[in-house]
Amino acid sequence: MAKLVYRVVSACGALGYGFPRESLQESLKGRIDAIISDAGSMDAGPYYLGTGEEYFEREAVKADYRHMVEAGLSTGAPVILGSCGMAGGNRNLDWMLEVAKEVFAELKVKDAKVAVIRSEIDPEVIIRELRQDALRTTGVGPELSEEALRESTIVGQMGIHPLITALESGAQYIFAGRACDIALFASDMIRRGIDAGIAYHVGHVLECGALACDPGSPSDCLVAEVYDDNSAVFIAPEIGRRCTPYSIAAHSLYEESHPQLQFYPEGILVMDQTEFFARDSRTTGIRNSKFVHAAKPWPWSIKLEGARRLGKRRVSLIHIDAADLSKIPADVLVYGRNGVQSRAVEGDERELGIIVETSAKTLEDAETLASLLTHYLIHYGYPGRKATAGNIAYPPSPNLVSFQREDGLYGAIVPSGTRDPVFFANYKKVKAAVIKLIETEFPDALAAADYRIIDADAEHPAVLLRTIDNDSERLATRHAEEVEAIVRVAKPLPSSHLHLDAADAYAWSLYHLLLNEELIKKTLFPITYFRAEGADWVKEGSERPRYFDIGITGYNGNVDDRTLSLIADAPPQGAAHGAQRLLDMAVVIRSKDAGINRLTFDIVFNSAADYETALRSNVFYKDSVADILQLDPERVVGSFFVDTCNAIKISIDRPNISASPDERDVFGAQQQSRIERLEIPVYAHPLARASAL
Repeated sequence: MAKLVYRVVSACGALGYGFPRESLQESLKGRIDAIISDAGSMDAGPYYLGTGEEYFEREAVKADYRHMVEAGLSTGAPVILGSCGMAGGNRNLDWMLEVAKEVFAELKVKDAKVAVIRSEIDPEVIIRELRQDALRTTGVGPELSEEALRESTIVGQMGIHPLITALESGAQYIFAGRACDIALFASDMIRRGIDAGIAYHVGHVLECGALACDPGSPSDCLVAEVYDDNSAVFIAPEIGRRCTPYSIAAHSLYEESHPQLQFYPEGILVMDQTEFFARDSRTTGIRNSKFVHAAKPWPWSIKLEGARRLGKRRVSLIHIDAADLSKIPADVLVYGRNGVQSRAVEGDERELGIIVETSAKTLEDAETLASLLTHYLIHYGYPGRKATAGNIAYPPSPNLVSFQREDGLYGAIVPSGTRDPVFFANYKKVKAAVIKLIETEFPDALAAADYRIIDADAEHPAVLLRTIDNDSERLATRHAEEVEAIVRVAKPLPSSHLHLDAADAYAWSLYHLLLNEELIKKTLFPITYFRAEGADWVKEGSERPRYFDIGITGYNGNVDDRTLSLIADAPPQGAAHGAQRLLDMAVVIRSKDAGINRLTFDIVFNSAADYETALRSNVFYKDSVADILQLDPERVVGSFFVDTCNAIKISIDRPNISASPDERDVFGAQQQSRIERLEIPVYAHPLARASAL
């Protein structure tokens, strides 16, 4: 019988999403080797790196971290955070350290060794690499220039070695700047001798918390147990969630452009032979994942991210009468028509705008409640959810616009939308559940502010105007002209908000690989140690990360992300015998950003028979996908089959760089509607292959 060798808790999908304290307490029943949470991401846009601000509410972040520290104190396990303060730059990291000091003081943390690992890089260092043509692209854009880089805040995504070094030096609390999400979890496992393949795969499943469960949510905990036979099992501490082969396999595809190859600083996680198995009705395991040492075609490297300011921004949200909708120019964003995607709704397709609006005596109270409502709405998991990457799409980054109302109160609005028919059917229940969740977790937020959630659709459309300019006077003039062009043809309804000053606009200026190993190993990711007595932290020293090789060398398998598991053009034989709705054939149909420049679609089928029906139809080969999505075939990176979990993955070059001025869906989580609406022709009764599921 296999022996348990490691047990780790992922607190939530990102620090600030919140998680039930009861789930964490349940997770702590048994051996605990580490308590970990990813604290950020680049998904929400470049604003947070460019400004150093946090995406989540301070009190939400503090509450989550307090629970983690309490767990660390009771178990003695290390508590690890990465991408602190959302973007992981120095200002983001310092913000998180101030929160941590408050928590340490309140919990009377004594004689604790703290490690702080920084990831911000001097732009001049990167400019020198650019001059030597030593930066490698990761796909389409952004275009590099010395001027843009000099104006940018730049970070590198650290891998496992800085974290392992801090752990080996005895740090109980680790605060990392920008970090590879998976490295946060894989580092301690690899330090303890666990196979890198299983360590990285476990890390990938855990990094979003309970989002890998059924139903999934980043606002809950997930536990992984690793055994001495190189298998791992995932356990949901919340009794209402399950880890199933489908949910774990589906999440193994999540946010990646290839279903079986994932690329990290130290090498490649290869999952073409991975087995997903059910231990019981609520727990699922993995085995046979491999990690290949960096070499051709994937060099040892660090991913760089840079953000720069574009200018000031002004916003107007104009509710109009349905009779005036046809008068609004086709390129203008209108919820109910083209608020979620740039193309207008087609046929019986429906688009719903969801406008969160709050009011309060203070700006902070209005913003806090608006943010909480939005964060829970976008990720709330419900039975039957297919678009598991996010329920709604929002266009600006940051997504919230705050202002002072005519009645003297302060207000905040968050415009967003969805085209997901499954969400429509559950919308009323989701709203009620979100309010109840906030009542339970953040009662003060509801007490301090009022709210309303306004629905916008073809019968009640809402126009969103956004203008960006560096010059304040020119910005005001340009935006006024845009508003005038709308109000000339459509009278604003009383719920409209005109000429609001929004947060400054930022753009991604860098999303490339740094290949200079000497620079990485001798300069990047310095570690500073402190001795903490409550809020009093005394510096004890510093060191450089220690590096060593990991992974399989001389691997003979296919690690080409353009050819491995690519669906071939195989025209079906004979005539079709009817058709099936894809919505009825699949348990997951979702879209999601895979970085700032790629968009990926995951379709996980109900059964091997449904999966084979889809493959036999030839609907999903590359050129057909391009036609479905109305793209140039060159922009389709690949359409892949995944036998291990009866899934199809499609990856494309993103139509725009994420969070660009014309953005409609920052996370890319509501771009799947053309795929959802497919009818799949049935050409023969599929003979389902044997499946691990």
